[in-house]
Amino acid sequence: MNILVTGASGFIGTYFIPLLIENKHNVTLLVRDIGKAKEKFQDRVKYIVGDVTKKETLIDCCKDIDIVYHLVAKVGNELPNKKNNEEFDYINIQGTKNIVAEAKKYNVKKFIYVSSIAAMGIVKKCPINEESKASPYLPYQTSKYKTERYLLSEYKENKFPVIILRPTKVYGIGEKNSIYLTQIKLCKKGINLLVGMGENYISNIHVKDLCSALINCIDYGRNGEIYILSGPDSMSGKNVGKIISEKINKKVYNVRIPKYLMMCFAFLEERIFLMLHKKPIVTLKNIEATSCDRIYDLEKARKELKYNPNISMEDGMIEMIDYYIANKKI
Repeated sequence: MNILVTGASGFIGTYFIPLLIENKHNVTLLVRDIGKAKEKFQDRVKYIVGDVTKKETLIDCCKDIDIVYHLVAKVGNELPNKKNNEEFDYINIQGTKNIVAEAKKYNVKKFIYVSSIAAMGIVKKCPINEESKASPYLPYQTSKYKTERYLLSEYKENKFPVIILRPTKVYGIGEKNSIYLTQIKLCKKGINLLVGMGENYISNIHVKDLCSALINCIDYGRNGEIYILSGPDSMSGKNVGKIISEKINKKVYNVRIPKYLMMCFAFLEERIFLMLHKKPIVTLKNIEATSCDRIYDLEKARKELKYNPNISMEDGMIEMIDYYIANKKI
């Protein structure tokens, strides 16, 4: 297959592009910085210099292409305001529309859009599946959700061959701003912080499992469908602390903070940082999400995509901790 990938220079692309090459596909990357991309992939792929927000740089990028993987996205937890909303919409929505226009021009066979579980916002009823009601709030969340709606309308109205993937938090060696690194550092001080009185279940996906799902989309993905992707299991906040404690050989105490106290702190902190025109460190939505269980139903992806995640939360965490220790990050 002739495959075009946008956003390949990021964390996911670092794992995904070699897998495409290994599977004997002809790979072309749409990149803004060809030097950065070549450092990772050398001459094993073709390159097109372009920016999804600039239509003129995309002309003919999908010529002779069978499948497009659209990974480009602006991410972040910025709060809603006119500036943030416009910035996220410009890259995530308009950028997608621009690349779709080229894909339609050349009748690509599949357009695989890597969205995010963030497009659903906070869903309190578990297990969460593709039919659960979405309630996005932050600019990143709403831009992803609106992009999904646009792509599905293109499928319904024009039979555009889109497949939408909603991965949970993607982790693995090489990840920037790792949530695990922050938690490990806190555990080194003897504290495993838990918000509220619940179990605080989380379900993340290892980047290698995500890449296997991306590959499976070629043969098994159904046009016009959304697939939630996560790891094979979920883990409570207490068990996360227990695994870290055992690996770093440090006694760790579970410290529970009432949700209402954290909400009060986040409320005040949000307003102070917004007055200073800075991005808040913790937001009300962060606290609400952290205190909810996040458990996902993978039946649809298992059945239709033949998705079979192999890396458990425990194994993935141990891999990360070993890496941080070996590289003296903790």
